[in-house]
Order: sequence, then structure tokens, then C-alpha cells
Amino acid sequence: MNKPLIQAEFSLKLGHFALNFSAEITCGFTALFGPSGCGKTTTLKCISGLIRPAKGFINIGEKILFSKNSDIFIKPEKRKIGHVFQDSRLFPHLSVRQNLVFGYDLTPVNERRFDIGQVIDFLGLSPLLKRDPSSLSGGESQRVAIGRALLASPILLLMDEPFAAIDQPTKISLLTALKKIHQRFDMPIIYVSHDISTVLNIATEVILMNNGKVEATGSPFEVLANYFSSSMLPNNMLQNIFKVRLVEQDERARTSLVESNGVKFVLPYFEDIPEEDFFLDVPASEIILATKMPSGLSARNILPGKISQIQRIGERIFIQVDAGIPVWAEVVEKTRDNLKLKNNLKVYLVIKATAFRRIT
Repeated sequence: MNKPLIQAEFSLKLGHFALNFSAEITCGFTALFGPSGCGKTTTLKCISGLIRPAKGFINIGEKILFSKNSDIFIKPEKRKIGHVFQDSRLFPHLSVRQNLVFGYDLTPVNERRFDIGQVIDFLGLSPLLKRDPSSLSGGESQRVAIGRALLASPILLLMDEPFAAIDQPTKISLLTALKKIHQRFDMPIIYVSHDISTVLNIATEVILMNNGKVEATGSPFEVLANYFSSSMLPNNMLQNIFKVRLVEQDERARTSLVESNGVKFVLPYFEDIPEEDFFLDVPASEIILATKMPSGLSARNILPGKISQIQRIGERIFIQVDAGIPVWAEVVEKTRDNLKLKNNLKVYLVIKATAFRRIT
């Protein structure tokens, strides 16, 4: 289990709303989850120092950020915490490049964790550097905001529903990039969301909030299974996201062959050929499971594998299969019982070529 990065217990009142937060947050990718108005954004503002709680304490590592009893309150700019909001809050009078280096230039050389070029390349910002924020799309603005936050060399990144107003393909692309930032740069992230599919797809830990209080903490499936019924869950809740490269195109058959970590998929023909690696996603609900090698199917992708875990939320059951890469499939309880699905059982995944969606 990851050691706690943040230990916090604090409270405050804002009008008729009372926040009473108490939790330990690890160095992982933590989703702060709950309905609108439950206190998620206020909690982030307390951690970052934008709001001063009335009581309690906030510690990050060995450092005390806030303590009512000791009369300690570290100002936001001294906390080394990056904060990305739902609106990007870029400086409108500065170019993209000037926005990116704003915090970088203020950070002492010996405290800089990231190289400018490294972050620009990682987030694909090179074509945007000379542009003004007003000319950027929502997705582009948020990529710049994330880059600016990283280049200030934070020890923690707070994300307050930064992709809520962005179209779904762009959102999935940015979430994938965010998860890679967490993994590649060992960057702890707290991500505010009220979207269940986002939580399941990116979080390693969930803090469930309701009416200003923490209701539960734990793994995403553990928390959701205990606190949500199937009727509350969206249809395409769990997405499989694969980074792939194009292997070949068959113009006559109108198909494309892509590869992810040695696993190959047949897809519809690409009219615009990708020049580099790209991402695909396919909902778990679009994947069929079989316990015997299927035959006589129109589906082009049949992958052998073994069941590695089974998770349940209400009446919905999610099966993870190790097929060279981890793949989630969704089944109903009757299917699980009829097929006698269990861990380490050899199965076959059946995926139609048209079930994949290319993320741009």
C-alpha cells in the first residue's frame, strides 16, 4: 500500500454549507468523487491554500501546510502544489510559450523537476507555442494549463474537473495523457470528478464525498460496489484504452492492422494514415467472452487469454483478461454462472473491428 502523501482533517462553513473533511491521500492517482455541491472543489482549494479552513490541519509529507492549533498557514505560492481548474485560466496577454514558462522562470534552478522541451514534447504543444490563448480550443487550452502546472515543478497536482466541458474523444485523449504523466513523472494527482467512467478508467484510489463529508475511501471498484446500484451507472462505464501503432493497411480488404504491446487488432481502413502511435478505446460492454475458440463469426478479432480478476457493481460484472495486454469485458450474472467464469480460466475475447474508436 502506498504511504500517505497528505494527512488532512479540517472543517469550515460557507454560508449554509459545512465541509468536514478527513482522509489520508496516497502518492497514487486519487479521484475525489461525488455529486455536484458535495464539497470536492472546496476541498481542493483548502489543500492548495486558496481557502483557509476554520479548524483542523493539512500535512503534506513532513510539512505542515495548515494547523489551526499551531497557527500555521502556508501561502498557496509556497506550497509547491499545481492546480488546474475547469477553465484553464491562462494569462490572456501572454503567448502559449510565455504561459508555459511563467512558473518555470520563478522556480529556482535546483528545484526544477522538468525540462521545458520534455513537457512540450510530451503534451504535443510545439505547434501552439506562438499562439494566443484566445485562439486555442478547449482541449488545447487544458493541455497548456497542465504543462504550465508541471513546469512549476509541483510535488502534487490538483485537477478540478478540467475536462468537463471538452468533447469525449478529446477528454479520453487528455485523461490518457494525464495518467501517463502520473506514471512517467511519478506525479501524485488528485482529480475531482462526478463521472463514474472517468474514475474507473484512471484512478488508483477513490475518496467518495457527499454532503460535505467523506463517505468512503478505497479502490474504485470497492467504493463503487458498496455505494452505487447498477441503475446509477452509465452504459459504457468502463473503457479499454490501448496505445497502438499502424502495422499495415489492406486497401483491397479495406482493413488496417495495428499492434499494441505485441497484440494485434484488425480495424476498418484508415483514410488518413496515422504518422505515429495513437490511441484506441473500446467499451468493455462491446467485448464478448467465450470459453471455447469461436468459429464462424464476422468479428475479426479473437484474442486468447486468462481471467485475471472479476469485479462486480450491482448486477454488472466486469472481467479483466490478460491477453498480452489487460482487457476488460462486461457480462451479466447469468453469463458468469453459465460459463463458470473464474480467475485463471482460459477464455477468448471477441471484438468487432468497428467496436474500436480512434482517439485523436
